[in-house]
Amino acid sequence: MSNDGFKDFIKNLTAADIMNDYGEQRDEWETLLSVKDGEVVHFRHSNGRDFFCEKYEGEYADCNVIDEMLKFLSGKTIEQQMEYYYVTESRSFYNTAYGKITKENLRKFADKLCDYEGVRTLLVKERILVGAKIDAMWGGEGKLFRKKPVCTYYASDNEGSGTKEREDNAHLMFVGIDFPSETAKEE
Repeated sequence: MSNDGFKDFIKNLTAADIMNDYGEQRDEWETLLSVKDGEVVHFRHSNGRDFFCEKYEGEYADCNVIDEMLKFLSGKTIEQQMEYYYVTESRSFYNTAYGKITKENLRKFADKLCDYEGVRTLLVKERILVGAKIDAMWGGEGKLFRKKPVCTYYASDNEGSGTKEREDNAHLMFVGIDFPSETAKEE
């Protein structure tokens, strides 16, 4: 194509042509997947974020994955499994005067695991997503599982007449199916 031909091509390009080209390229990067020894090591989520996976060596009981979850998640890709995990954060503020809690404020909100900014690595056992390594307090890393929160921030101010503390924790929730046997145990 000559220089004049290229200029005409660009001049006549419509927004629909540009979006069509973008759409074709988008299909390529959405399916980015790295596999090693049959296990997913890295993939690009449909939201555009890259996720790395690490093999989890512990028992399912160690990460609170129950049989109903295993049955429900088996056969799904890691990306599909992420849709059933949410991260909620709780922030607790304590003002104490000589050891007595005088005020407590708890605020909660939830994000899908794929949208949670603190995710560093996904933890996978036998192609089942069981948890994640996330940013923890003071730049560290914590393993986040169901019923095993990670402290993401802690501060304390003891000025002599009492203590002011703040503690932020991240909790992993699994949604999508009922756990009748688990609910009965908790009551």
